[in-house]
Amino acid sequence: MGEGKPSRKHYVSIWGIILVFVGAVLLLQNFDVLPWGLWGTLWRFWPVLLIIIGLNMVVGRHKPWLVAIIILAVLGACLGLAVWQYRSPLSMEATSTYSELRGDRPSALGW
Repeated sequence: MGEGKPSRKHYVSIWGIILVFVGAVLLLQNFDVLPWGLWGTLWRFWPVLLIIIGLNMVVGRHKPWLVAIIILAVLGACLGLAVWQYRSPLSMEATSTYSELRGDRPSALGW
């Protein structure tokens, strides 16, 4: 009886994808494309890691390339949402100081 080919398992290295993602974010921050305070907003998406690990366990054995593409899309969406939701402390401070009316200064309307 001939032996069959040994089954070669293909899998997606989740940790490799996450390291590439973190490295890309750090590189963009070093070039001042992304602000350094973004990590606080990005950290709110930590449950996505659980979703990614579960997705790899369920689908990763059958279609590893599909899982890799989905993981990259999810991480990109999380980064986009974090950038969209991020407010720097300087911009919030400037907004609050310009929107306040000062009682000791005359208003522009002359009241």
